[in-house]
Amino acid sequence: MKPLCHLNARIQPLAEARLDPLDRGNLFGDALYEAVKVLDGVLLHVEPHLERLAGGLRRVEIPLPDSLPQICAELAEQSELSAGYLYIQVSRGVRSRILIPPSDLEPTLLVVPFELQFDPPAGSLKRAVTVPDWRWDFRDIKTTSLMATVLGKLRAGERGASEVLFLGPEQQVREGGTTNVFVRQADEWVTHPTDGSILEGVTRGSLLDLMAAENIPVAERAPLLSELDSWQEALVCGTTTGVQPLVEIDGLQIGDGSAGSWTRRLADAFDRFERHLVAAASAA
Repeated sequence: MKPLCHLNARIQPLAEARLDPLDRGNLFGDALYEAVKVLDGVLLHVEPHLERLAGGLRRVEIPLPDSLPQICAELAEQSELSAGYLYIQVSRGVRSRILIPPSDLEPTLLVVPFELQFDPPAGSLKRAVTVPDWRWDFRDIKTTSLMATVLGKLRAGERGASEVLFLGPEQQVREGGTTNVFVRQADEWVTHPTDGSILEGVTRGSLLDLMAAENIPVAERAPLLSELDSWQEALVCGTTTGVQPLVEIDGLQIGDGSAGSWTRRLADAFDRFERHLVAAASAA
């Protein structure tokens, strides 16, 4: 992969790119981001990612940069990114450090390709720890202000886990630091509803569509950690995670501690779905 990025309206070498120190994304975390998966050189799920970004930018009153789909496609091609993701960040712009932003700011757009080797479907057993949901109230907006998630990931790492799960006040399992969560209970999948408490994950949405197409029972309600003993299996999913089994929470085993058969079925179905998208794009 060629180390390039898009900044200041042009594609340039990553080593030469410079963000203004007074950019509000740097000073205040006044920015949103997305990560678009790239597989075999093809950008996947671009439309839902950019729709989510556009919706978030409207809510925080930052204009959406023009020609973003074309910029992403050009950068992926010129960087020769085969497998990984494009990181897209839009900040409110540059001005001296005052909290109330002037109305004439020009947003800063940064797009950077990252290489990543994806785990095989259901091939990585995930362990998680839980923390109270100490994040801000707009959890459905994908802000770059990720200190709460970083702290949660640190707690996870200290305890030999790879993911943190944020809990509501009644032990509702909301979502992971970088994933959405599904739990199989009484032969039905359960996942937290998109009620503002979680990010509406793109992979989560694809899984719900696959479940509907295959007549797999699913309910959008909050799984309860207090009912973990009755969980048959669980999974986490995300853009760079794919679909992976969740086998342990806070040192407690879920099911038999292995990838459940329903998890493997969904992971394989999602992998086939993405491979189909790659083949269709390559043939176009």
